[in-house]
Amino acid sequence: MRKLLVSTLILLFVLNCQTKKIENAAGPAERIRLNQIGYFTHGVKKFVVADTEAKAFEIKNASGNIVFQGILEPKGIWNKSGENVLLGDFTGLSADGTYTILLDNGVMSYPFSIGRDIFDDLKLATLKSFYLHRISMPIEEQYAGKYHRPLGHEDLQLPFHPSTGKTQSKFDTPGGWYDAGDYGKYIVNAGITAGMMLAMYEKYPNAYPDGSMNIPEGGNGLPDILDELKYEIDWMLTMQDDDGGVFVKVTTLNFGGMVMPHEAPRDRYVIGKSAGASLNLAAVCAMTARIYEPFDPEFAGNCLDAAIDAWRWSVTHPEAYYGKNPDDVRTGAYSDVILDEEFFWAAAELFITTGEPEYFENIQMKLGDITFRLEENWRNYGDNIGYYSLVGVSDRLDDRQKKQVTDGLIHLADELAEKHRNIPYQIPVDHFVWGSNSDILDAAMIYANAYEVTKDKKYMNLAIETFDYIMGKNAVGYSFITGFGSKQPMHIHHRPSEADGIEEPYPGFVVGGPNGRLQDKGSLAQAGLSYASELPAKSYIDAIPSFASNEIALNWNAPCVYLLGFFDAHKGEL
Repeated sequence: MRKLLVSTLILLFVLNCQTKKIENAAGPAERIRLNQIGYFTHGVKKFVVADTEAKAFEIKNASGNIVFQGILEPKGIWNKSGENVLLGDFTGLSADGTYTILLDNGVMSYPFSIGRDIFDDLKLATLKSFYLHRISMPIEEQYAGKYHRPLGHEDLQLPFHPSTGKTQSKFDTPGGWYDAGDYGKYIVNAGITAGMMLAMYEKYPNAYPDGSMNIPEGGNGLPDILDELKYEIDWMLTMQDDDGGVFVKVTTLNFGGMVMPHEAPRDRYVIGKSAGASLNLAAVCAMTARIYEPFDPEFAGNCLDAAIDAWRWSVTHPEAYYGKNPDDVRTGAYSDVILDEEFFWAAAELFITTGEPEYFENIQMKLGDITFRLEENWRNYGDNIGYYSLVGVSDRLDDRQKKQVTDGLIHLADELAEKHRNIPYQIPVDHFVWGSNSDILDAAMIYANAYEVTKDKKYMNLAIETFDYIMGKNAVGYSFITGFGSKQPMHIHHRPSEADGIEEPYPGFVVGGPNGRLQDKGSLAQAGLSYASELPAKSYIDAIPSFASNEIALNWNAPCVYLLGFFDAHKGEL
């Protein structure tokens, strides 16, 4: 999230909210970087040892018995972290249970598990986090436990900002999810978030069945993930203008303080109108139309109409960019003036849903052109979802056309795999910027889709290894998901988690992760804090003011939900 908060506000947040202890010291166990939840029974099992003199390791079970022994492989100095890295591999251990790693120098790891169901609770929590972010309704104790709260923003009778070009005075746009650590609602981030999770459902419809999530809609006959997504999509539909174009966001003019939603400022505006927002709605609603049709044909039909209208408006207004915020607006811009990816994604989903040649004309020249662009997946990853749809559930392409996409996907996965093998931590990305954890997860999604079209186990193992990074096999030794792991974020840049008086933050959220650009360095200094290291892979701090490394965002959770659905669907193999 590229949202630079006013420094004085950050300082006030910290001075008012420093009730939680910040811990950054690395103990001996943290020198062993591993998936802090655990490993699949028949999956790859690797860990990293950083800056520690050791040559061999043992795996001990819960009774203290040695069940596996191995040699550590030297991987050299990683220039992104400055660490001397050793790699351990115990893939050969396939007995379910609870274990620890013991190095030959006496250093012992955190405990971890081996099993097929190790991610079941995590899978539920990462989706449940979206319910906790719902707007325009109370979050009730029976569904949220101690994280219950009153209704936040109703978002009724909001004024239009002049950037919309609208003159009428009031507009209703209730519902949806809060976007990140702030209380805004942004269409382009909603688009990539909903699109990823719709794609997950379309491939793995049994991941979140009706009644599995303990949400208000449970038991209504609709899979719970579709209930949760509908809450966001219903809001997205309210943001469509009568001419088919779509407004950009709902926010205040400036970011507010670290208060609960019901205590936050109410002076919110409907801001902007753009082709980028319109294409995101077109893509999501085209997917929604075919996915929801068996459950709610009327809703599906309305979504298809909205998608077509948004597409037509975008085609006639292709340069209606939201290139930057108006001068009086300082909330997240999500600015974009290159919309090739959005046009491809929207056209691909509309073609799959309708079969109309108009849409195929807009994708045929890019069928084999699948790429992976780092940073800001809301801007750069949408066309990948279109490719996944084209080679996954769709039968619209002929064999030659589908091979074009499949070959492009496999080539991309193999390029990432080559980099993966050469990075000491065994990950496909070593570019650490704002939201670097989402880049890691997005790359793992590429592996997951390569596995689906090839059934080659190497891609499954690459996806698992990449996910291990998120769960603790990284250069700062954190599990990057709140509520999970032996060392997890406790002081996230997230208003309700800081203002609710509960020690633990909202569970199930992926934090942004290491960010070598350090955009919040000045704000941290004002609070008397600093990064322990400014090396790119270690530039993370578990501190409230660190909006550049420790914020949460919907679009960082969505690929995590996708991957956990992928793993769940293949439990029998793992």
